[in-house]
Amino acid sequence: MVKMSCGALLLVAAAASVAEGFVTDLRAGGENSIRVRVVPSGGVLAEPVKSALQPNASQPLETRRLGSNASSAVNGNLRVDVDETTGFLTATRLSDGLQILRTTVLVFGAPVPSWSNGTRYLNATFATPAGATERIYGLGEHYGVGVNVFPYFKNFADSLYYAESHGSDVSIPWYCSSHGYGFVWNNPSLGTVNITNGSATWSGLAVRNFDVWITVSPQQPSASFYRDLLKQYVDATGHALPMPGYSTGFIQSKDRYRNQTQLMDVARGYVSRNLPISMIVIDWFHWKEMGDWSLNPLCWPDPQAMVDELRDLGIELMITCWPFVGINVSSNWDEFSQNQWLALNSTSGTPDSFWRYNTPTGNPVVDATNPDAMTAVMKAWWQGYGKYGVRAVWMDEAEPDHAAYISGGQWSFAAGSDSEMLPAWVRYWSDGFRAGLEEKYEPGEYFILARNAWPGTASNGAALWSGDVQSSWDVLRQSVLVAQQVAMSGVPLWTTDIGGYFSGNPASADFQQMIVRWFQFGAFCPLFRLHGQRVGGPPSDECGDTNGDNEIWNLAPDQTHYDAIAAVMNLREQLRPYVLEANKVAVATGYPMLRPVFLEYPADENLYTIETQFMLGSDWLISPVTAANATTWTAYLPQLSTGLEWVYWWNQTVVSKTGWVTVSIESLADFPLFFRRPSGNTD
Repeated sequence: MVKMSCGALLLVAAAASVAEGFVTDLRAGGENSIRVRVVPSGGVLAEPVKSALQPNASQPLETRRLGSNASSAVNGNLRVDVDETTGFLTATRLSDGLQILRTTVLVFGAPVPSWSNGTRYLNATFATPAGATERIYGLGEHYGVGVNVFPYFKNFADSLYYAESHGSDVSIPWYCSSHGYGFVWNNPSLGTVNITNGSATWSGLAVRNFDVWITVSPQQPSASFYRDLLKQYVDATGHALPMPGYSTGFIQSKDRYRNQTQLMDVARGYVSRNLPISMIVIDWFHWKEMGDWSLNPLCWPDPQAMVDELRDLGIELMITCWPFVGINVSSNWDEFSQNQWLALNSTSGTPDSFWRYNTPTGNPVVDATNPDAMTAVMKAWWQGYGKYGVRAVWMDEAEPDHAAYISGGQWSFAAGSDSEMLPAWVRYWSDGFRAGLEEKYEPGEYFILARNAWPGTASNGAALWSGDVQSSWDVLRQSVLVAQQVAMSGVPLWTTDIGGYFSGNPASADFQQMIVRWFQFGAFCPLFRLHGQRVGGPPSDECGDTNGDNEIWNLAPDQTHYDAIAAVMNLREQLRPYVLEANKVAVATGYPMLRPVFLEYPADENLYTIETQFMLGSDWLISPVTAANATTWTAYLPQLSTGLEWVYWWNQTVVSKTGWVTVSIESLADFPLFFRRPSGNTD
């Protein structure tokens, strides 16, 4: 593995750029927001190959001169000054005069790779409001850190590499700060970010310009300025699409149902047991060859009958769709290779195998930056799945997953080198699916679940999930934090693999306890989904492996465990209209469905350091149990306005105390779950 570092060589180039001066551009980026672009003199202020911003976030803005070498612009509560000699910016919030960002280093140099035409290497450092108490929210999905991710470092290439991330690390170049500002690094390039006390440094291996979007809280902020910043962010990058009603309930999945008979037996098993279910999933290698984008008829002989019966049962079918095409074996190989619709190895100039496994001949990745390639993908998808009425797409492997670490310059796409655009590949991929699905369906009728995200993927209707995480109590604990990180990153729809993906053993007493607790967490996530590769299972057959069982009646052989899981499944079923309403709010305003409690009660300073609990919508507060054999668990209840009260859900007791409360959880069915209602309302 080679991780390139672009060192002092580039500082020499930067010195020349500074001496020659800079071309700058200030544009209105929505309310209280300004987009800033800078390029060395003689360069062109070009759009990035994929912008994080919608056109409405780059509108003309009146500027004024500050002497002969600087310009200034004001939009709402934000003022930005740019020095055209150095290219440095200063961003100030007008209502209190706080200087939120000030460039201290601006380095342009030769791109990596050198053949990334029209691009430059870029390194930019900003001074930020100093203070060890600064809190940073957003930046994606990251296990091992808190909801507040400060301090923060990330190499974007690491997030994309499965051997390091297991699909559970997602870099979204947006954050909002406790100092009342938000920031987007509007460059889809490979690079890094490093945020420390008083400083934020971003780099890109191959960018067209210095390009950032800055937003601040309004002069008259709402009760929580984070709500204002999130609203301004989605206004600029795109509002999420509404979730379909069928995605609000329980989603049954496993690695993997290997044939039609098995899948239908499971679907009928839920219905016959009166267990709620709204979706069921067909996972990987349901195809004959990689890139066929169709069901293997040996294992799935009558897809239309399957979809029709599932609909009659009230169940929607979701099928995974992978972005690889098997060399010389896929039914789509000739078309995609001859039309150059696959990424090319920059050394060989051919569409070599991209994915980490050869099955059996190698698997190049679709060049999603080529519109013709995406049109062809969707044509094949409609023929293989869509014609049966399938309208839910599991967009797995959407980093896209690759065999060898990509440090920049290994692959070329229609839009440019991997350095220029790989972090945004998922945006192109989801763009294509949205366009294809909307040939027949309206937003809110189709569903996409992706294993990656970038600004704007939610505006294509793409949800995100936790990736291939381990089955452990610690991962369950971390997942509670990750869910809130993702919410603050502008992605309203998120789900965990209930039980974890790897290593879950249904025969283990520890796992049987943990799966109950994971269900209690998962039932209050925006998407409620069971998935995993369980230990055990029958031998492989002509349709491949199926692994261990992953259905409620197989995971919970003890009746008390079964009843505890069924209780939260039934509660979630009752809450489906509530979930849909919370989603409507998220779509309209950017206010997340699952949210840190401080978003709802910003005046309570204690809540900014309590990350082990969250809210679903405005009325439900959940403190998931994340340790084995616990007999008590705590939750922190904020002070409510007059006329409201907290109710402990499991015994309908009104809780008069606020602050820390302790709940007995000796019964596995119990966990801290509180409902906010008008005082005295027992309905």
